[in-house]
Amino acid sequence: MDTQAILAKASGISIAVIGDICLDVYYFIDRGRTEISLETGLETRPVNSCKHELGGAANVAVNCRGLGAGRVEIFGILGNDVHGNVVQKLLESESIDTAGLVQQDTAWMTHVYHKIYEGRQELPRYDIGNYNQPDTETVEALLSRIEERVPDLDCVIVNEQVMHGMHSREFQAGLIEIIRKSGQSTIWFADCRNLNDAYGSTIHKLNDREALELFRSEKAGESGRDPKEEVLVRWLFQRWQHPLVMTCGENGALVYDGNAVHEVPGLHIIREIDPVGAGDAFMAGMAVSYTVGASLDIAAEIGNFTAGVCIQKLFETGHPSPQEVIEQAASPDFRYRPQLARDSRLACHYREGLLEILDASTEGSLHGDFPAVAIFDHDGTISTLRQGWETVMEKMMVRSIVGEQYERIEGVLLDKITGSVRDVIEKSTGVQTIIQMHALREMVISVGLVPEADVLKAGEYKKIFNTMLLEHIEEKRILLEKGRLSSEDLTIKGALALLRELKENGTCLYLASGTDQADVRREAAMLGYADLFDGGIYGSVGDVQNDPKRLVIRSIISRIEGESDIDPSRCIVFGDGPVEMREAKRYGLTAVGLISDERQRYGADYAKRERLILAGADLLVPDFSWRDDLRHWFGWGNEA
Repeated sequence: MDTQAILAKASGISIAVIGDICLDVYYFIDRGRTEISLETGLETRPVNSCKHELGGAANVAVNCRGLGAGRVEIFGILGNDVHGNVVQKLLESESIDTAGLVQQDTAWMTHVYHKIYEGRQELPRYDIGNYNQPDTETVEALLSRIEERVPDLDCVIVNEQVMHGMHSREFQAGLIEIIRKSGQSTIWFADCRNLNDAYGSTIHKLNDREALELFRSEKAGESGRDPKEEVLVRWLFQRWQHPLVMTCGENGALVYDGNAVHEVPGLHIIREIDPVGAGDAFMAGMAVSYTVGASLDIAAEIGNFTAGVCIQKLFETGHPSPQEVIEQAASPDFRYRPQLARDSRLACHYREGLLEILDASTEGSLHGDFPAVAIFDHDGTISTLRQGWETVMEKMMVRSIVGEQYERIEGVLLDKITGSVRDVIEKSTGVQTIIQMHALREMVISVGLVPEADVLKAGEYKKIFNTMLLEHIEEKRILLEKGRLSSEDLTIKGALALLRELKENGTCLYLASGTDQADVRREAAMLGYADLFDGGIYGSVGDVQNDPKRLVIRSIISRIEGESDIDPSRCIVFGDGPVEMREAKRYGLTAVGLISDERQRYGADYAKRERLILAGADLLVPDFSWRDDLRHWFGWGNEA
């Protein structure tokens, strides 16, 4: 898929968006200058900054234009109020044709959502427009303008997001007739929250929650579980007899045109995310791509990348640029097998043991030979020296974010910050520490509890973490030096035996870690297995663009391409983190995930299961005491 080539064609198309036009007003409170009102005696809430963002149909229109669509028109209703004027000016500043907007003077206020933030905490929202009622004169004027313009449009998006918005029964009836008359000359999409059944003869884009609500309302009173996603999209197609795209949040989307269900995998985003506007971005990316000639499944993939860019823009509705979407599509990290990942009841185990099979095609892939290449992650895969690093990092990150206010912040805010930190640590497990510290710095800035002058650089935060972590592992190091602990006590069960077995049978071993290179080499030597890695030991050198695991795997791919006798299926990656699993998946290497319990060194830590499956692991194993099962499954060496 050439995303750049597809989006490059957008300047030649015309798109219209019909729907509920909204304005999001963001207020950011800073109590540093709170006063007591002389008139009321109440405490004030000083607003440090404020901004306006277009929402609803207006946001979809802006995103279509931002992705390069040559002409974008919008049709909807505004109130005769100051907010309507703001919307009009914002649309015109984005070069959106607003001739299709109709102003209603009574019984209508422009839809406005006042979003108030105090630090990270969003306070109750204040909404305007919940009692709107479009009158007959407005509906007729709007339908007349739409009907006049449709013949000149390549694509029309029907957007419905407000329960009491412009989509009255009268308007629905008129728009359905316009859609019917347009025949096949115009592409029609419907992106509705409450009226998915209203505009049946369109390409539907809806989310899985909305789809389930339709199914449950139809099957009310019938017993049984909710259907699987694939069954659900087939049911919806039978209902509407038109193609549809069902988005599934972080798990991507499903596309069905009546022939085959196409799965668009979700994206793994390490950075903190804000889902506001993601659906609008997906819709815009998909509509633009489909209108220029991409198939619906490819268009949905581009929509998914567009949404992926959007959610990384915090405290705004998010307007992805073509270049940002192209960059997101160039090297995405996908989420695989989400249903299996979240439901352990679906697990398939080998010989009723603890080896979980995720890709049955890997059985016997080595045909009696040992692996040509084996790449090992370090911490949690071989070494347990740094066991507990997550707890150390969580403490360090939370304190860095709240600064001197640690003892004074409210419980709810502290809980929210802690939850965000845990989420970042979970998503970033296995990456270079410096990348995690860049994410921390972004959080420190966005939370705003630390004065700007006191915000540190990522490298400085890394030094603080490393100091805390070294204190955490110092006791183990001393006990190892005194002989009270051995290498076996500080490594995953069976790891050293497996390394020696592979080494003795000609496997080229590589060690790749997100830990600093000097540290990982020192720790491997300390634990007595550094000499086994004839392929080399690689760690972080502080370059966020060059992850050591990615570099090692890519160098091996170059070697495979240059030496025809090396089969990618004979290259195995072992790790307990998502990075090495995703890189193995990207290049067709076999990925064995370690759901290792690092505290006791053997057995399973099922908290790791979900993230390793989502990262693309082919098999899961708790520790290397199960290497006989691995040997039998892959068919390497002499089976015992």
